[in-house]
Amino acid sequence: MSNLTEADRAYVDKFVRIVGEALEECPNADSSTQFLFDACKEVSGPSFIPLGTSDRLLCATGYKRTDRRYGKRYIGLRPKNPVFHDRVWYRH
Repeated sequence: MSNLTEADRAYVDKFVRIVGEALEECPNADSSTQFLFDACKEVSGPSFIPLGTSDRLLCATGYKRTDRRYGKRYIGLRPKNPVFHDRVWYRH
């Protein structure tokens, strides 16, 4: 957690609670940072944590971030809500 700021650390409890409800591991999933953030906001309401903090906490948790042609993405995560599964890119 070395890249986290003191402000980021204040959000750890909320992050863990909301991410546990909103996201699930899926080994071949490739999801945009914004899409994962929006899935968390759907669970928490509009007062989730800041996007930059969410991104740093996902990295600190050990999820691999990759820069693709269409922006920053995370490998191995997708929203739990099956309605959104078709908006995730899956690696074959």
